[in-house]
Amino acid sequence: MKNSTDLNSVGTEQAAVRVLLATADHLNATDPTAVLEAHNLLICISAEAYNAADRCGGGEGTAVSHRALAMSPERKPGVTRGQYARLIWAELEEAGHGWPDGDNDPAIPRITGIPGPRREPQPEKPPVPPRLGGGRAYLAAEAGA
Repeated sequence: MKNSTDLNSVGTEQAAVRVLLATADHLNATDPTAVLEAHNLLICISAEAYNAADRCGGGEGTAVSHRALAMSPERKPGVTRGQYARLIWAELEEAGHGWPDGDNDPAIPRITGIPGPRREPQPEKPPVPPRLGGGRAYLAAEAGA
C-alpha cells in the first residue's frame, strides 16, 4: 500500500517536475538578474509545491517539495535567478521531461486507440443566383417577367 508521503511514487515525481517547471518560470519572470540565495530557492520550491497541492499543508505537498528539491540542480554561489531557471529547464530536458525533438512533432502525442478531436462538418454555401446585369437591364427583365 502506498503512503501519501512516498517519495518514489510516479505521481510524486510528475508533480515534482511540474513544481520545478513552475519554480523555473517564477525565477525567470521575477527579477532574473538578482543573485539566487539558498533560502529563496527553498521558499520558491515550497510555495510552488503548496500551490500544486491545492494550498493544503498535508503530506502530498511536503512529499512533492522534498522530491522537487532532490531533483533540482546544485545551486552554485553567485548564480542568478534567470541562470538557475535555465539550469532547471536543461536538467529536466536531459531527464526526458522536455518537448519533442522535431519541429513537426505534436506537442501532445497521440495515443493509439484514442481518437483525435471531432471535426464538425462544414456548412455548404448557398448557391448564388446569376446576376442579370446592372441598372436598366435588371429593371427591364423584372418588368418583362
